[in-house]
Amino acid sequence: MKFFLLALSLCLTLTAADIDTKLYEGNNTVAYYKEVGKGIDLEPSNTQEDKERITAERNILGKLDSLLVYEPKINAFPKKLLPDDQNISMENYFSFLNALTDFYTTLDTLKEEKQVMLAKLEYLKETIGNTTADNKQNLLLNQLEYAFYKLKKKNNTASTKAHKALLVTEEERFVSKLKQVIFDTNALEKKLTELNTKYAAVLQEETALNMSKERELMYRETLSDVLNKKLSSNSIEKMNILTAKINQTLLLTLAYVQKNETEKVLDLFHGSKEDIQSLDTALQKHFTFKRTIVKTLLDKEVGAGTVALSNVQQGAESLYVYTYEKLTEPLFVFNEHGISTIDIITVIFIFIFGFLLAAFYKRKIMKLATKHEKLSLSSAKMISNIGYYFIVLVTLLVALKSIGLDLSNLGLIAGALSIGIGFGLQTVVSNLAAGIILMFERTIRLGDYIEVSDTIRGTVNDMKMRSTTITTNDNIDVIIPNSSFIQNNVINWTLENDYRRIHIPFSVAYGTDNDLVEKIILDELKHSGINYIEMPTKYTTVIWMTGMGASSVDYELVVWVRGTSTLRPAGTKSDFLKFLYVILRKHQIEIPFPQMDLHIRNNQTLTLDA
Repeated sequence: MKFFLLALSLCLTLTAADIDTKLYEGNNTVAYYKEVGKGIDLEPSNTQEDKERITAERNILGKLDSLLVYEPKINAFPKKLLPDDQNISMENYFSFLNALTDFYTTLDTLKEEKQVMLAKLEYLKETIGNTTADNKQNLLLNQLEYAFYKLKKKNNTASTKAHKALLVTEEERFVSKLKQVIFDTNALEKKLTELNTKYAAVLQEETALNMSKERELMYRETLSDVLNKKLSSNSIEKMNILTAKINQTLLLTLAYVQKNETEKVLDLFHGSKEDIQSLDTALQKHFTFKRTIVKTLLDKEVGAGTVALSNVQQGAESLYVYTYEKLTEPLFVFNEHGISTIDIITVIFIFIFGFLLAAFYKRKIMKLATKHEKLSLSSAKMISNIGYYFIVLVTLLVALKSIGLDLSNLGLIAGALSIGIGFGLQTVVSNLAAGIILMFERTIRLGDYIEVSDTIRGTVNDMKMRSTTITTNDNIDVIIPNSSFIQNNVINWTLENDYRRIHIPFSVAYGTDNDLVEKIILDELKHSGINYIEMPTKYTTVIWMTGMGASSVDYELVVWVRGTSTLRPAGTKSDFLKFLYVILRKHQIEIPFPQMDLHIRNNQTLTLDA
């Protein structure tokens, strides 16, 4: 015997990291318990801690015997409530439903106990695996505890299996007996209506009591006993009425199932879910089990597909309601009006729609200008810009109105803007005002060739409210603020028409016949390829003598041009100068250059002092 105990102790020490499976499985488990018990008796009890540990080991070892021969205990169903050969009252049928619900509760309890035992077994397994020679005194206790929870888990599984088997049988019996039940549908409907009325009154009373609670807390730190009692009584009454309402709803659902009124069945069944969610956690679980049993009956009697489709529809409706509530929930308050996510989305949508509409209008007007000759490009630009900004302004007002902003307060906004204008937006406003003036005066239009300064001249390419874009002959875009056109002198070369007279200077040597010069140049000009206007009655080409210089006689060729020649003055002048140079050389007319002749009047000898 001493040899066996020594071997057992040595085994527990050397194999501390392993679970002793002989404590809960095998054919010789009971005999093994006796040997372990003898080993416990021989353990030294020098300290109080040792005594408590030995006592715990003996208690656990004593319970292991009973766990080995465990038989699941199941409460019998009240089968007399559902007799086979006679009608069943709706009260007895609902009592059987309560019994099934209690069975579901038992199964849920077994499931929770199993989860707890699994956690304990995991902990004990880790503890045993980490046992070393220094802390081996608790190894046997941990092994016994592990065996205890292992056997309890095994018995829990057996009990769960037995309960499920009986539950399946009794649920099938519950479903099959529905046709024998005598339902008083009218009484059930009347009772449910009364409960709904009472529940609405209790909710109203709850609101009033909560307001009273808030008022009391405004001037007191604690609530009065009277109000506390009213609040407690209201809460209890609310739960009692709500539970009775749910029971009545489920019972009436069963009555409608018996009558094959599917639509009413699904409406009531889904409504019960919303009521259950208003209960506390414990009651929610109880009525969820009860509702699950009713759903099982619905799947068989109404059809699983119909119920599933209804659940999908109900889920979609619930999702829509939840989403709508979240979107309409105020994020912040502005002007005493709550601004929600849906308000922000609405404003963004209005702005997008408004700007798209304005852009479409602008493009449409410009397309009409290209198709109809009577509508000039500059007029189309003015109409499109005015319409564009008008649509944008209307869009802004509609967006502000959509979020509940009082447009009568725009005067305050305008006042605030005027202050901003006075401090820092003068230039911007000046340019905007100038843009509006230019649109209506039309002294500068799209396609006009203008000269702003000696270095900036070109074609008006774009006109906006704040600025105008000019494209020079060098294809450089110059953006000029509109106020510059109002405050400074601007030369518009094509305001009324594009007929322009240009002056081309040239010179000939002294002694050249004036008439000959004029005749040669005018005759040659008629046969040249240079683009100019020949209308003697109105636009006459002439040659003027402009001066007699130190080295030359100066002339100007005065000629009228139009079209592209007007829009490229430097290039046009270059073409005429090249023409004059070629013609004067052709006819051997001398083109002078500055020169000086030195004449010595007297031939005198200059004497230099030595």
